Amino acid sequence: MRRVPVGFPIRQCSRAQCGRRNLYSKLCIRFNSSVGEAASKPLLKNSAKSPGQILRPPAHTAPGKFAKNETTKLEEVLIYHAGTGKIAFIGMMRITTLLIFSVSCLVVAPAFYYSGDFPWYIAPAIVIGGSLPMLFVLYTTAPFVNLIYLTLPHAARQTRQRTQFYIKDVPRNAILNIETMKLNFYFRKTQVALSDLMPGRSAFRPMNFINTNPTPQPWWKGNNAYFYAPVKTRLSSKPTSKYFPEVWEGVFAKIKQNTTRGGS
Repeated sequence: MRRVPVGFPIRQCSRAQCGRRNLYSKLCIRFNSSVGEAASKPLLKNSAKSPGQILRPPAHTAPGKFAKNETTKLEEVLIYHAGTGKIAFIGMMRITTLLIFSVSCLVVAPAFYYSGDFPWYIAPAIVIGGSLPMLFVLYTTAPFVNLIYLTLPHAARQTRQRTQFYIKDVPRNAILNIETMKLNFYFRKTQVALSDLMPGRSAFRPMNFINTNPTPQPWWKGNNAYFYAPVKTRLSSKPTSKYFPEVWEGVFAKIKQNTTRGGS
């Protein structure tokens, strides 16, 4: 009889298993090497930084200064500010007197009129007495100026250097936007030319310059031609990138010069 070799199939199985193991080990080594290289790159970059720099918050950089030839976006600059406290105080006084007048007309006067225990002239006297504080406050605070803006012409908006050159020597044809307060506490802007302003005084209310060429408006809108803005305020020593208090001193000096030029 012919003997069948018993170890041959066992040898084939061992060779197949060895081949599979070798192939699997090669694939695993290749995969691990590629993953290791990709993961090691950011680790090398991050390892260069110290742990203190990684946990440190981002630093806030200061805004850069304007270059001489940089274009500015300012159409007007603020040259006078009366102060937030003064503006709020005058506004509260106006609102208080308006409330007193309203209560006198709508509550107190009708109560006295329909009671029948008082003479007929008591109700009109209450209405008149309630209107006196309102009229006094509105009249005396009408010239009070909140803000003054200097309008920049198109040529002065080209560069920062031209803007600074323009505000250093403001011409007489410059346009000013003067902001005052309306009857209902809202702001009102009056556009005037520097050449139309002249110094003025009043014995009954604060006032230091007048608009000699006011724009005609309807009677119900009012026509504010009298203004009061002192040369220096508390905010005159706090200039910012959009607030130039030193310009108002030169503008007010030119308003005083308009008297001599107008008289000549």
